Amino acid sequence: MDSDVKEKYLLAGKIGKKALDYAQTLIEPGTLFYDVAERTEQFIKDNGAMPSFPVNLSINNEAAHYTPYEGDKKKFKTGDLVKVDLGAMVDGYMSDNAASMEVGNTGNYSDLIEATREALNSAIKILRPLINIYRIGEEIENVITSYGFNPIKNLGGHGINRYDLHSEIFIPNYDDGNDETIKTEKVIAIEPFASNGIGMIHNGQFGNIYIIDAPKVKDKNEIIYKNFNTIPFAERWLAKLIPDDQAYIKKKLSERLISGFPVLKEHNKSMIAQSEHTIMVLNDEIIVTTK
Repeated sequence: MDSDVKEKYLLAGKIGKKALDYAQTLIEPGTLFYDVAERTEQFIKDNGAMPSFPVNLSINNEAAHYTPYEGDKKKFKTGDLVKVDLGAMVDGYMSDNAASMEVGNTGNYSDLIEATREALNSAIKILRPLINIYRIGEEIENVITSYGFNPIKNLGGHGINRYDLHSEIFIPNYDDGNDETIKTEKVIAIEPFASNGIGMIHNGQFGNIYIIDAPKVKDKNEIIYKNFNTIPFAERWLAKLIPDDQAYIKKKLSERLISGFPVLKEHNKSMIAQSEHTIMVLNDEIIVTTK
């Protein structure tokens, strides 16, 4: 990997980790989701990067993809199980990391959270160039089930490329039999999800996050491409750039030029926890950029 590219990935990881820690300090009973997301994204900018994607603040049976909309008055409540998922981007090179916490430190889901943390650490310990992908999923599954929970089988980790947050490979949270291997000189995200339910998610309503979905939108003069390139963007980001962002989004959705990210929910409303790191798989070393 080019040394300049490597340094940008490392910086993105360092800032992403600091932002994840910062975001968690902001979450208390009565705090607005909007304030946490806005302040955390500004923190990333103040540290010399841009968000890789809108800060995800998903609670309880939600696995991912909720970010507050402009003017959102939703507040955290004592006992909420929060997944904070975010990343930093330096010149298009990104990090992606996540952690789970309980609002008010109630301790009701400590084991569920710990299961994802241990699963993530165990997966990283066995990670090496050319390891079979199913082995990573197997390790994650074994740890999560040892706690008495189920891995989310239709969610997993992914490759990361420049301006491409979910690229190439899919890294499962269970042994799916995929004997493809993790190539060297790659950046990946491993993200165990665990549930105290059946371990499956479905799509809910849009979570206020969108992405360019058609090559013809990639025009320098198109406001979303000019400002967000090909990374996911928030409705509230667009609201700060144009007066009627809702009409713009509706039009682009109808033209199939952008698509929205649905909030991912556990089938039977069971609780979900998540942990995530970004890792560089190099010829001679494994580097966790977000540690």
